[in-house]
Amino acid sequence: MNTGLGRGLSSLIPPKHNQFSNANALSASDQDLQQLPFIKIHEIPLLSIAPNPLQPRQHFDEKNLTELVESIRHYGLLEPVIVTKKGEQYQLVAGERRFRAFKILKKNSIPAIIKTASDLERLELAMIENLQRQDLNPIEKAQGMAKLVNDFGLTQAEAAQKLGVARSSLANAIRLLDLPTEIQLALSSGKISEGHAKILLSLDSGQERLNAFHQLIKGRGLSVQDLSLVVQPKRRSKKNNDQNQDFNLRSLEDSLQSILNTKVSIKNKTTGGKRIIIETYSDEDFKRVLKFLS
Repeated sequence: MNTGLGRGLSSLIPPKHNQFSNANALSASDQDLQQLPFIKIHEIPLLSIAPNPLQPRQHFDEKNLTELVESIRHYGLLEPVIVTKKGEQYQLVAGERRFRAFKILKKNSIPAIIKTASDLERLELAMIENLQRQDLNPIEKAQGMAKLVNDFGLTQAEAAQKLGVARSSLANAIRLLDLPTEIQLALSSGKISEGHAKILLSLDSGQERLNAFHQLIKGRGLSVQDLSLVVQPKRRSKKNNDQNQDFNLRSLEDSLQSILNTKVSIKNKTTGGKRIIIETYSDEDFKRVLKFLS
């Protein structure tokens, strides 16, 4: 994962002081933090801070959270959380694991940096924090990326630029949301890998994807390559039997998919002729393909 994501958290904390060396980390106290130049650290009551409703991360690993609690218990907080003012209260922008750890430790307050941020910036920064630390599972990542595009009106290119990822990577991540809910849950919990999910996406319908998924679960230990071998005959059979698609059409499909960077199907019409189906995964993707074809 690209660690130079967007503006990153370094845009909120001056570069020279946003991290401590290991030597300083062990002796850094709240008072030491407050003496750092350029950064004003506020001690804010936990009861005055609300979680970020735009937080893309939905699952917090219990073991990792326990380890963080013990680390803070022994060494203190090495990096303040980031909040934004909301009336008389505050809303978390970055640092929810640290915030949760302080609540577990029954602390009354937590060191925090106060920043002004719009809803878009809060989502962007929460995404950046989690992506930099590789904390999001594939579905959480896809949902966060889709929210940037659908709820905030960004194009896929703009969202990708903000997050420091390729547009194609963002588009492929969002496609995971086309999977049936049962498969999304399995991917979120780590029962299947993102590689498995991409193979399942190559099937046309939700039911076909579910059938292949159930076969995958029954055949525990199936690798991505094994699943591809299981799915491949189904794809080939469907194209041979239902679409009567010959080798030349398949080659043309592949060529069009490569050119348009999206899924393309060519089907025989019962009345003769062919029907070309071009799939897009967002309004922006549709406009991109339309512009290319016009």
